[in-house]
Amino acid sequence: MYTKMKQHLKHILYITVLLSAAISCSDSLDIPYSTRTHGYGSSDGSATRTETAPTKRTLLVYSAGYNSISSYLTDDIEDICSGYVPYNYPYCDNLLIFASNCKTGKTPCLIKVSKTREDAVVRDTVRFWPAGTSAVDTETLADVLTYVRDNYPSAEYGMIFSSHATGWLPEQTLSTGIFPSSPESTSGLNGKSRPQRTIGQDSSTKAEMDVKDFAEALPFTLKYIVFDACLMGGIETAYELRNKCEHIVFSQAEILADGMVYTNIVNRLLGQRPSDIIGVAKDFFAHYDSQTGDDRSATISVVDCSALESLAKACKVIFDAQKGAIPGIRPANVQPANYRTSYFYDFRDILTEIASQEELSDVDSALEQCIEYKANTEYFFSEWLNKSFRYETFCGLSMYLPSAVSASQRENSNDYYSLYQWAQDTGYLAGYYL
Repeated sequence: MYTKMKQHLKHILYITVLLSAAISCSDSLDIPYSTRTHGYGSSDGSATRTETAPTKRTLLVYSAGYNSISSYLTDDIEDICSGYVPYNYPYCDNLLIFASNCKTGKTPCLIKVSKTREDAVVRDTVRFWPAGTSAVDTETLADVLTYVRDNYPSAEYGMIFSSHATGWLPEQTLSTGIFPSSPESTSGLNGKSRPQRTIGQDSSTKAEMDVKDFAEALPFTLKYIVFDACLMGGIETAYELRNKCEHIVFSQAEILADGMVYTNIVNRLLGQRPSDIIGVAKDFFAHYDSQTGDDRSATISVVDCSALESLAKACKVIFDAQKGAIPGIRPANVQPANYRTSYFYDFRDILTEIASQEELSDVDSALEQCIEYKANTEYFFSEWLNKSFRYETFCGLSMYLPSAVSASQRENSNDYYSLYQWAQDTGYLAGYYL
């Protein structure tokens, strides 16, 4: 599975060089203010130097852990610097990159990228973390975000998270085909062990973060999270993060190694007001849809997290009424969301197997409010697979389908899944615990 996939998939990016400052951040630049465009002019027409922090925005690019395809991050950093970069003025937005060097073992650092008055791009290392600090540690994630909030006051914060990922699944499930357990994990409904990992990867420790732990580690609400990572586009991930960010951009399938369109992503998020979150997803899809062969493979969606609880309520009505029917759903009748695993299926297509037209109408109304944008290529990796994997339907979300998992693995996977808030609030798995 990892031969060609390592060449194509962008499970993680990591920087190969630590970038030091040519010019540090400063509020002492002699900047003329001739208009009130940014809200700094006084009533008599004179200029002021008063900073209006509530109007500023901060974007954090978070690259998590050591990994096999870290070299791609170097290209991403160069792409970022070749596009829109905010100026290093008091009133301008902040562009920050948290990065670690997996090849040399240097300490992780936080870099501020900005432009001078002369349009020179500056990469200023503003903080180092101790050697051995793992980016795939919830304490590190929380510490980085807390530092960003405390040192870069802003009206809103957004994050691009770039890493290996397997959606709601625990570590190594896809590579081994076995749903693992861990002696150090907590217990699920039937007392089975629950591995605490799924997002990010550190090659030195093989550690990953659990989606639930990832959500709990976020110390404040983000305006958006862009997941440049595979298989994150499930209802399970979105619902877990519904109170920690307002919008999510993610893919239901794999993401190729080029990842997001970094030449324009900062322009979308900081170069425009309001931030063009949907534009990030449109750029991503347009890029891959213009490719040929296996490179023309992509799924993407943007979710409004404020609408997720309405979607959960609509689904709970169905799951309560049809709990006995859920175990009998035939996987062959449902659209897979991913070409190589039984754990991800199209969210709405699962519901069509058990819901009445009236119930499905309520779900569709909720989905219309929830899914701000969705797009998919018709085929995915068909040449490499030497067969046609085709999307006949695509709703913008994936969901676990228990009946698609082998009987020997289903109890473990259900038990792990039962601790996600989506399963708890909707009663999706109730039919398996009658």
